[in-house]
Amino acid sequence: MSEIEPPLLADVYPALVSFLDAALVAEGESVLAQAVERLQFHGWCGCRQACNYLRTAPAARADSAWIHLDDEETPRVWLQLNRDHTSFAGMEICEFVLGPSPALDPDRPVGVR
Repeated sequence: MSEIEPPLLADVYPALVSFLDAALVAEGESVLAQAVERLQFHGWCGCRQACNYLRTAPAARADSAWIHLDDEETPRVWLQLNRDHTSFAGMEICEFVLGPSPALDPDRPVGVR
């Protein structure tokens, strides 16, 4: 029996993917912006009820390097690079409104808007 593939992040949160694409291009990270469209939604961290870390790959693929996308002084989304720095293993949603929780994400944490 084969495993079911996680949905694409773009199918779960299209506004987030659009924001990430535009912000990464503006930061000169066009290769990483292209990787965003292929990110999968692996769910939320789950370490605590209000954790705002969204997983886009298995935890073992995460590196310690991050890219911060901020509005002046306000952090919006912090992206955790994967081990080979070609994509992202996850992201912390700081000040970004995801919108309504879709059917593809029934377990969204309480504090994430």
